[in-house]
Amino acid sequence: MIRKLILVVIVSVVFIFSVTPVFSQSLKGLSLGGTTGLITTPTGRIGWEESSDLGIDIGYHFSTNRGFGENESIINIAVSMFKKLEAGLTFDSQSGDNLSDLILFGKFQIFNDGQSGMAVGANLQLLDITSDIKRTFSQVYLASTYSGDFMEIPASTTIVFGKTFDIESGLNDRIDFSMGFDMALFPQVFNGYVRWISEFANYSYSADSRITDANTRGAFNSGLRINILGGSAYKLVIDATLMDVFDEGIDKFTIGGSFGFSLK
Repeated sequence: MIRKLILVVIVSVVFIFSVTPVFSQSLKGLSLGGTTGLITTPTGRIGWEESSDLGIDIGYHFSTNRGFGENESIINIAVSMFKKLEAGLTFDSQSGDNLSDLILFGKFQIFNDGQSGMAVGANLQLLDITSDIKRTFSQVYLASTYSGDFMEIPASTTIVFGKTFDIESGLNDRIDFSMGFDMALFPQVFNGYVRWISEFANYSYSADSRITDANTRGAFNSGLRINILGGSAYKLVIDATLMDVFDEGIDKFTIGGSFGFSLK
């Protein structure tokens, strides 16, 4: 299983970076985990890379199912520093018998040429923080994002390779892998302000996620990302996504977005 996964990663990376570079910039919205990314997948981008030495992004996503019986409110705060570093926290408030979680995260961009970006990141997941039985997980990863044209449509592709482990129990033999796409939707009509984002991942933004059951089989998530303040010095991005659509059907979804501004 691990050998097949490594082979998929190698083939995917070779394919992406063999494409003739064409510039296209993805929308830098926040993932559910808080870091700049797709839906649950972090990207190789930083929220204010090459544009500000200090920027702040604040995100909120509401997740539920068709019966509105499993609700989650996810609040993110991400700070971009020195055009290379991103750090912040995510608070995941879960309804019913589920308990709330706190995630601390950081990401450092090691490469950026305007079209491609690569970053290393990590998070600390403090799960069930209001319970007597608390759990602690952590994830480390390498995220690589390439921007180019797909059939003359501006797009970017992200591959993530990492590891999530239970700090109390130690390491296991599972490897985190995800691959996601960010593509302009009808660019001649929407001028790149509306994007289709999708991903397949065998992990979620948290080991305690109620939105996807990615740990045992992987999950496919897909939806729209809309840039409200196109060309502005500020950032306002709206997300509407379907979660785990192949196994759960059209049952779980999230809606929310992020607002950002630079201080320096």
